[in-house]
Amino acid sequence: MSDPALPTRPIATALRYLAIIVGCACLLLAAFCLAIAAQVFVQTGVFAQSYAMVGLISAVLGVLALMLAWK
Repeated sequence: MSDPALPTRPIATALRYLAIIVGCACLLLAAFCLAIAAQVFVQTGVFAQSYAMVGLISAVLGVLALMLAWK
């Protein structure tokens, strides 16, 4: 039987922290990419689709990683 007073497994804790770090990094990358896409659009009037797509994909991956860390 397992004792409920024992701390959680160290690997599970490490994976949770890693998921938090990766999620935050992905959201930061998404913010940078979307800011660059917006700046290119304002300056040139041309939509920077590649930056916007990388930003959206990065945002989705960041949210998924943070959802994984939450459980």
